[in-house]
Amino acid sequence: MQRIVSGGGLKSHQQNCVMKTLALLLLTACAVHAAALPEAAKIDSLLAADWQKNNLQANAPASDDVLVRRLYLDIAGRIPTVEERQDFISSNDPQKRAKLIDTLLASDGYTSHMFNYFADLLRLTDNTKGKITAEAYEEWMKKELKANTPYDQLVKKLLTTEGGVWDSGSIGFYQRDENKLDHLAYTVQVFLGTSIVCAQCHNHPFDKWTQMDYYGMAAFTYGMDTKGGGANEIKIPKKPQGGKQLPEFLAKMSPKERRAYVKAHPEEIAKLKEEAKKPSASNEDLQQVRKALGDVMKPLRYTSVTNHDGKLPALPDDYKYDDGKPGQTIEARAIFGHDAKPKEGQTRVQAFADWMANPENPRFTTVIANRMWKKVFGLGLIEPVDEMTDSTVPSNPALMEYLTQLMIEKQYSLKSFLRVLYNTDTYQRAAGTQEIALGEISHFTGPMLRRMSAEQVWDSFITLTKGNLDGAVDDENQRLHQYMNDLSLFLTTMKEKGPEGIIAAAKEGMAQRKANDQKLDELRAKIAEQKEQGTASPADAKMLANAANKLRRETNNNLLENLVGEERAEALIKGYNPQKKPEMKRPKMDKAALANLSKEQRKDLLKNAAASNMVAARASELPSPARPGHILRTFGQSDREVIDNANEDASVPQALTLLNGPIAESLTSPISLLSQQLAKAGQPDQKVALLYEALLSRRPTPQESATLDSVLRERGNQAIPDITHALITGSQFLFIQ
Repeated sequence: MQRIVSGGGLKSHQQNCVMKTLALLLLTACAVHAAALPEAAKIDSLLAADWQKNNLQANAPASDDVLVRRLYLDIAGRIPTVEERQDFISSNDPQKRAKLIDTLLASDGYTSHMFNYFADLLRLTDNTKGKITAEAYEEWMKKELKANTPYDQLVKKLLTTEGGVWDSGSIGFYQRDENKLDHLAYTVQVFLGTSIVCAQCHNHPFDKWTQMDYYGMAAFTYGMDTKGGGANEIKIPKKPQGGKQLPEFLAKMSPKERRAYVKAHPEEIAKLKEEAKKPSASNEDLQQVRKALGDVMKPLRYTSVTNHDGKLPALPDDYKYDDGKPGQTIEARAIFGHDAKPKEGQTRVQAFADWMANPENPRFTTVIANRMWKKVFGLGLIEPVDEMTDSTVPSNPALMEYLTQLMIEKQYSLKSFLRVLYNTDTYQRAAGTQEIALGEISHFTGPMLRRMSAEQVWDSFITLTKGNLDGAVDDENQRLHQYMNDLSLFLTTMKEKGPEGIIAAAKEGMAQRKANDQKLDELRAKIAEQKEQGTASPADAKMLANAANKLRRETNNNLLENLVGEERAEALIKGYNPQKKPEMKRPKMDKAALANLSKEQRKDLLKNAAASNMVAARASELPSPARPGHILRTFGQSDREVIDNANEDASVPQALTLLNGPIAESLTSPISLLSQQLAKAGQPDQKVALLYEALLSRRPTPQESATLDSVLRERGNQAIPDITHALITGSQFLFIQ
């Protein structure tokens, strides 16, 4: 054995041994913590190797107080209730963290929170022309997330969706954007993490994609027609057609019987032939029918997607590159990876879906694995997550490669994948507070300190005022499905009647319709005349407009009744009105406490009841997105116009909202859950302890208790509202530690 005679060499050798021993102990500790999940231990070991390489240490372990709040916010999208927090803290089960993770992943809170994530990513909005389809799309997404549909299958369902909204709400994926070329850019950015939008108009200035590449990709989905709405399946002739050549009773006869009848009734046959020469409807009648049908079929607009597989895009008129000519039709071609040729019996879009959501696709799996890592740890291994190029290198290549393979091994189950990440020793460490500057690398010695999203802020206030409402997340909108069934039956009836039946039904009320049209023309002329002369008051103009709308409705309603019958027509005429959500149960005040209130306090109670009712449903159950000016938008909820467009920046309006806005009023209202709990808490110091548990999921520190004791001695219970406001406006409430 070689002797080491140099003192410096011996010291260096000893240091190396110590470092290796420490690293081994760290890896062993990680493996012991996540022994039940070897995949979590593997992630920890890959991170530990990176820390050792960069002379870094892991963050300190997170306490139960910190972790219970973090898990509820990260998985269920809200803070825990006081009871949920106490149950976790008081448990001595060594597996309580892993069990809580499993419980939350199986909860409706997970569905609600994950829906908010995908709503931002896919730009889900019900503020569109096709509101019915938009709401059905949102409901469909919630069901898929609740069922834990594998991500690759989810993407395939979206890409290949077809039919009416009554068949599947997934058609909202294509209905989201009328421009097919824009839709393709969003699709590639979301699912492949690749921004090719620049190549829609010209060759990409910073990447290899050409305009020809863009149109080749667009060809896969270009045939997805969103404008038909079922009406294009009903063909009314543009010109008068001849009548039936034979009456029904003659058509049923055998040739021999028919010849005998014709010979025996020559005068009758001559009249029938003369009638047959007359068109079934005049030009004017057909014009009226098409006009009336267009109005009647309006409810079917934006409710279907039809795949015209033969339809291909053409290069724009200003195309200027040598590889094609303006107006040239472009065949479908994948921009990277393996070929996307349709197999026998496949459409182009089906081949595109198979190519997209394929483990062999060089970006599909990496992108979703990286997105989920960022969702859990606050920063992606690849940043930005949706601007990958061929030269992109993850901050930890070995870890990114493992996460990609892990997603495949978990068969794209997002719950299974997230379960591994939440069970890592690294996730369960204190959050890192050092801001990562642009261009710098994060080595993930723990999760990043993050600010709550707008939805997490809202849903946490829901928890404070109403308790756990995870079970109130809607599973199915019965009124929506009833109306979609009405639309489906309407379209089926129209198809069964065919053009001749529709023309016949329209002709029944033709005289009345023409009379109404004449009255409408007279009203329009009168309105125009009054506007020109400036003699009409706003009330007169409104009265004339209402009269015109009434005539138009009567005309359409009569035709609808002739087509589908009075009962079914009535349901269609009523249209779709979203059902009102049942009023959330709110804590009732004890009769004794209510009796002790003064008149002024009772007035305040009634005033605050409205605010309390306003905060009555989780963010995922509200209009998507919330209207401008709503608290959700104030705290940075995405407007759903751009992918992943939410922001978590602080602002003055947010501070004012927390200080004296309706959400603060709902929290301090006597009928809120928190107020009810505070009323039963006893002494002022016990109330303060409860406030800390409810808002921060921990008890006050000795220093905080000492500071507040003097305030409580001076002001007693009157200090509680001020302490409440101080806590909800502080960074500890708004941040996920």
